[in-house]
Amino acid sequence: MAPYLKNILAATLMLCAIAQALPSRPENSHIYDENRLVPAQQLEFFDRLSDDIANETGIVIDAVLLDDIGERVAAKYAEEIAEKWQADAGREGEVLIFVAQKQRRKLVITRGTASKILNEADLRKAEQELLVPSFRQERYGDGILSLAGWLTFAIGDSTGKSIEIDENAIPTEEGMTVRGWIFIVVVFGLLIAFGGKARRFGFFDNMKKLLSVSEIEKSQWPGIFQNVFGDNLVSAFIGSECLMEGFDALETPWTVNFILKDNSPEAVAKLHAYEKRARRDNLQFGRFYSPAEIVQTLDTSPLEYLHIANRSVALCGIKPLDGFRPHEEALRKECAEKLQELFGQHTDSQKQDARSSGAQDARRQKTRAKGAHSKDAREQDALRVLYGVYYLETGKYPENNEQVLARYPASEWAELAKCL
Repeated sequence: MAPYLKNILAATLMLCAIAQALPSRPENSHIYDENRLVPAQQLEFFDRLSDDIANETGIVIDAVLLDDIGERVAAKYAEEIAEKWQADAGREGEVLIFVAQKQRRKLVITRGTASKILNEADLRKAEQELLVPSFRQERYGDGILSLAGWLTFAIGDSTGKSIEIDENAIPTEEGMTVRGWIFIVVVFGLLIAFGGKARRFGFFDNMKKLLSVSEIEKSQWPGIFQNVFGDNLVSAFIGSECLMEGFDALETPWTVNFILKDNSPEAVAKLHAYEKRARRDNLQFGRFYSPAEIVQTLDTSPLEYLHIANRSVALCGIKPLDGFRPHEEALRKECAEKLQELFGQHTDSQKQDARSSGAQDARRQKTRAKGAHSKDAREQDALRVLYGVYYLETGKYPENNEQVLARYPASEWAELAKCL
């Protein structure tokens, strides 16, 4: 090969290598801004915010704004940068805001612990509603800061950390249009105004109640439960009372129950930081069982465990009480006592037993008293018991209320209470 051809080939290979190189993470900033789109004051604010998040949660927020990425696949290229920058930063998690100007691509990429707590659907929505509109109007700093605000509080909520933003510290930009300045003030004002302790971002994040099981399953909550309890978690599941006919998620929060290896107050307290967020998302935390307690109460609460085994949805961990079959005599005794409580005459000892066995239903009855179910609460309680009676007589857990009512018409319930 002629010498000049070798030189051309070497130069070509060098240019290709340079072209394929990933941008280096700046030593003193969290933004790589190739065309200097973000004003200096806003860049400094972003850097301080990212440092605060990283120090509190171990997750760093970075941004890379490139002019032209050529023929590269934007998503793959962004993922490569995120992996490299996380390694360079030495942090547990990485969130990378990626922008390719010429290709008009805007992405948020997560790595490490950030991938476990930030929901993909929420990220895509934040991109479209916060980043894209600002960039269309060439308000690059506004878009980056508003998205950073969303990420800050999404990460803070998921990790239980309190991260504050001082509205007075939001930078002004020399030459910024009035409209641009109003945008920044409004967005960060909403970040603060909607939240507890002057820190909650309430504009686009979780303002909609979770109204279906599938929405809960696709939300951040399964990951939160797993992160909070770790190896101590056996199962987190939606309670059977929420899966019975008549439950209305518009009126009543979903109840999530737990089975923990250790359900001591200290272990349960780890979830307290998420109670406010749960209420906002239409969830409430119910009971915290332990395997040892379940074994000890198999014959005193068989009806409750029958419902859990057959009418619950696991959000993470194992399916609760999978394969459970109650002792028939224990189940028959409990069903008889509960029906007598609803329809029959009681001796003093029966009343005492009924009060004891009914104590665990106090939360459910309180919820119903507030109008949680469209049907009469007494009828709902009776139906729950009749599910157990149906199981005793057929060996099968009924599919729905209609199946139970076809076998036990409401007009016969009082007589059935006597027979049992």
